[in-house]
Amino acid sequence: MTFPDPREFGSDWDAAEAVAILLHGHGQTPDDMQALAIDVDCPDVRYILPAAKGGTWFPRNLLEPFEDNKAGLEESLAHCRAIVESLRNRGVAQDRIVLGGFAHGACVIAEFLVRNPRSYGGALILSGGLIDVAAIGRRPGSGLLAVPIYVSGSEINAVIPVDRTRGAIKTLQAGGALIRSHVFTDRAHGISPEDIIEARKLLTDVKQAAEPSA
Repeated sequence: MTFPDPREFGSDWDAAEAVAILLHGHGQTPDDMQALAIDVDCPDVRYILPAAKGGTWFPRNLLEPFEDNKAGLEESLAHCRAIVESLRNRGVAQDRIVLGGFAHGACVIAEFLVRNPRSYGGALILSGGLIDVAAIGRRPGSGLLAVPIYVSGSEINAVIPVDRTRGAIKTLQAGGALIRSHVFTDRAHGISPEDIIEARKLLTDVKQAAEPSA
């Protein structure tokens, strides 16, 4: 799979105190993640907004056998790794990088964190969960120790079943991540005002934590 160059949005590079990579949901485009960034309204953040070919990060439904999604998922994960590496080559400290996504994009981010546990600034898994059920509950090393991660989901979400969301929470906690989560009882599939507030808080905390001490 060939990916187009990600869109960049937000603060100028020389003023950015954090960089957030946001993956859109199934059938969406970077426009949707740019709209999310505008709603979050956190200054001094540079946003990297990748695009999936055909609007999908993996080809089949989340509930279908993992093997049916594995090849496409691996390509999307490799694309994420390349973006993170490009930021590090640019001189962006790892603790200033926030990984985030919505729905299928959030699922890719959950998988990325489990497979590439590092001391990122933080992560946002908005209406997402793990794709590979075999990974649920396994300790993904200790690289995520103290990394703040916000996870949201819903008990009535038919697109991202709540057990996948809870599985992501359990697995990331096993890796030492500091989890804030909100599993809604009756929220439709989407991003809630609570998600916006939590995203703004996490980004603000990442900026403050990365500031050099006086």
